[in-house]
Amino acid sequence: MPLMEIAIDVGTTNTSIYVSGNGVVLREPTLVAYMTSNSAKRILAIGSSATVMRGKMPENTALVSPVINGVIVDPSAASSMLRDFFKKIIPDSYFPPRVKAIVAIPTGLTSEQRQMYEDVVYSASRRIKQVVLIESVILSAIGIGLSVKNAAGGFIANIGGGSTEIAALSLSGIIAGCGLSLGGELMDTAITDMIVAQHNVKLGRSLVQKLKEQLASLFENDMSFRPASGMDLDAKTLSSVTIRASDLYAVLQPYYLRVGTAIESILNMCPPDAASEFNRKGIYIVGGAAKIPGLKEMLSKKLGLPVVVPQDPEYATINGAGLLLGDKELLKSIIAHK
Repeated sequence: MPLMEIAIDVGTTNTSIYVSGNGVVLREPTLVAYMTSNSAKRILAIGSSATVMRGKMPENTALVSPVINGVIVDPSAASSMLRDFFKKIIPDSYFPPRVKAIVAIPTGLTSEQRQMYEDVVYSASRRIKQVVLIESVILSAIGIGLSVKNAAGGFIANIGGGSTEIAALSLSGIIAGCGLSLGGELMDTAITDMIVAQHNVKLGRSLVQKLKEQLASLFENDMSFRPASGMDLDAKTLSSVTIRASDLYAVLQPYYLRVGTAIESILNMCPPDAASEFNRKGIYIVGGAAKIPGLKEMLSKKLGLPVVVPQDPEYATINGAGLLLGDKELLKSIIAHK
């Protein structure tokens, strides 16, 4: 029976799957749309097809995010979502492959939460024969080319959709780290609240995300602006407002400063020799929320050391998991530190 090796990153915002020999073959929103009737639930859409339904669903439907802050909160929805994704990538052949999977997980999960990840992946396909759980920060470091098996192999912060993970890595393990309930989705909510407070207008979530991606920056003197249309909460009519980069800066800067403060705390927890090495090599920032312009400059000024934001930081975790599929010795080394 043929063997198929895959890597899975079930994030709060997006789920990615990497197939050995093919690269990243799937990246879709971590969403499931249900129709409810007489206490029964029927799946309407999953992933990208569920996203287009946001803000347009009737009363008897619901849009579910199976993962919140990196933790699976709805295992049934998560399993259904992965089952649908697996159908797209696992061949339905006469001799179906056995599948081995590396699964990215947040740091600091309880044993029950770790078991939930395993159970969800196994229940999504009977082809899955082995699941190996690896912390996302380690995979992210591998994905951007850090030598995690070396002493003081790298210092990394992953700012994702639901949470931020920070870790100092050495000899294939984590010597100090933490997680914050802070990510892109919390920032989206803060932007939405700011616009309501200033303009009494509610913007759709997808529009808020576009504004964050296309207009927001961490440059204090950014004078950019953009019109946006939403619902006037008093008149209940469509209204156009002007959103300024300076307003988004005021909302987002405190969140990124919190990340900087947490990085300082973890650096202070490291042994002196390791901390000195990390100061020399610099801090690496990955994750979807690391794409905001000005992040490198702001954190470098706050920390007083080099800060690197690699290209395509949102793919660091899944690319690292994919690379680990082909490096059995490194995988054994990482597993040995658990």
